[in-house]
Amino acid sequence: MIELVVCAAGVALVGWLFRRAVGRRADAAARGDAIKVPCLLRHPARQGRWLRGRLVISPAEVVWEARTRAGAALSLPGGLRWAGVRVPSLREAMKVNGGSRIVECTAPEGTLLVSVMPHDLEHVRAALDTGTG
Repeated sequence: MIELVVCAAGVALVGWLFRRAVGRRADAAARGDAIKVPCLLRHPARQGRWLRGRLVISPAEVVWEARTRAGAALSLPGGLRWAGVRVPSLREAMKVNGGSRIVECTAPEGTLLVSVMPHDLEHVRAALDTGTG
């Protein structure tokens, strides 16, 4: 019984910390500060591979910040524009979170996919709609 109480308290703590981080990111975006949105990126130069990292969204630009060496040499292409949003297919859900949303972007180099969680979708969409990408 004690194990269940400890597990429930742990889950509640993690949920509270997660909601707090999401709230801080939303507050920073409302103030116009730069925010870092965790995401997975599928770049045309690296077909078939999802790269872990963050989109650093500021009022002036959107920059890719890689979390692994595989994506460190990549940058977002110029002229990046938002094209649509969809849920991951069954095959994609094996690689990305099934509850995420995939933002499809067009660029002169090809189609770029960004997988973000629904609570961060509006930040990414607004940044790519304004053409700061």
